[in-house]
Amino acid sequence: MLAREHCRNLVLKYATGAGVGGLIPIPGTSMAVTAAEVKLVVDIASAYGARIDDADAIKLIGLSTIKNLGMKVIGEAIGWVPLVGWAARPALFAASVKAVGDATVRHYEALRPDAIYSH
Repeated sequence: MLAREHCRNLVLKYATGAGVGGLIPIPGTSMAVTAAEVKLVVDIASAYGARIDDADAIKLIGLSTIKNLGMKVIGEAIGWVPLVGWAARPALFAASVKAVGDATVRHYEALRPDAIYSH
């Protein structure tokens, strides 16, 4: 299996998890989303045969920082709006994780487009 196929599945899995986590109406949930993004970046790098630590993962997250940060801030703020906010927050958190994952896959795909993922 090509690494890009495996990583697309990872991005979907992590984005779905962030969306589900966004259903929890607790302020600060975006911190857990950021932790998931760091883990996702590390997992994607590993699938392409690269070894990175959390600090390097955070640098790669910078590939989508402005969009990503904006979605988290809005997600936190909108969580205080009954019904509409509660419905929008999961989508914003999922979109944030997807943006990070997609940017990371593009980064590694440019370096190693033929990478094979092996368990």
